[in-house]
Order: sequence, then structure tokens, then C-alpha cells
Amino acid sequence: MTAYRLTLSILAILSSILLHGQDQIRPTVQDLDFMIGKWEINFEWYDTHDTTRGMYFTEEGFQICEYDLELNGKPMFIICRGELVGRGGNFEGRKREIQAAIRYGRFENSFERIGIYSNWPATGLELLKYDSTNRQFVIRGQLNVQRNMLERYVDVYQFSEDYTSFERTNIANFSDMPLTEYNLTMKGTGRKVE
Repeated sequence: MTAYRLTLSILAILSSILLHGQDQIRPTVQDLDFMIGKWEINFEWYDTHDTTRGMYFTEEGFQICEYDLELNGKPMFIICRGELVGRGGNFEGRKREIQAAIRYGRFENSFERIGIYSNWPATGLELLKYDSTNRQFVIRGQLNVQRNMLERYVDVYQFSEDYTSFERTNIANFSDMPLTEYNLTMKGTGRKVE
């Protein structure tokens, strides 16, 4: 074998090893380290079915996000727990708790978020796409609602340059609406305080 062919063979093998090695690098929940801490959060709620109604109540409170559920000493989840108090109409003074578990799911090749809520008898199942270049989460999920309907939603978090605040917009479609119609359901903000 000539030196030229030997060099080409070695380069081909090295390229194959490097490319295969790059395929093995997966995101981890530690890529979302900026979420860790205490956040003040505020929500404005809208009627998804009646867009003319406008905002009909707000909530304010906090959530604390921490690493949890270790595997061989490495946390595999971020768990966020929060408390919110309603302001306005029938929701004045209502206190509720929320919890979300975030992990990287290698079977889905995506971050996943599971949401549970003290006021709602269903679980949110979501895929979370993290775009570090644009400092953005785009979350797509679904939630069972009353009368055997399904709520499909897109929840976008836009983070500030230093990741100490975010703006959030949630649009949704219910199974009694045209499939392509997504309307505003919630707008929110968050500010890291600890």
C-alpha cells in the first residue's frame, strides 16, 4: 500500500470515528442551568374560544427550580415548583400550586416537560425545544380538558440576554375548534430573584 493510500485510509477511519463520536453527544438537563433558582412569575389569562373577551384574570407568584433525581450522582431532572394567587373575577384570591419536571429524553431526542397543577385534573405532556442562539424555549404540548376535549398548545419563552428574565406567550387549539386555529391563552413574565 502506498503512503498516499495509507494516509487516505487513516483519514477516512478518523473521520468516521469523529463523526460517530459527535452523534453520541446529547444535550443534558445541565444545558438549562440558567433555570435553577427562584423566579417571580406573572400570568395574564385569556379566553381561547372568545378572543373578543380579552384578559379576564391574572395570577402572580413564584416558582423555584432545582436539580433532582440523580443517576450515578448526576441530576437527570430540573423540578420547578410554584405557587400562584389569582387576581380578578371568580379567581380573586385563588391559590394554586404548579409543578414541572424537565429532562432530556433520548428516545424523543428532545427535552421533555411534564406539568401537574393543583387546580386541574390532567397532566401536561410536552416537548421542549431549546434554541440557545435565540435564547428561546418553544414548547409543544397537549392537555386533556372537560367534555373529552384535548387542548393542543405552543408555549414560547423568550429569555433576556443574561437569562434573568423571560416573556412567555401561550397559544392553544381545542378539539372543538378548526385544527389550524390557535388563539392566545396566556401571556406571562418571569424574573429571577435568587
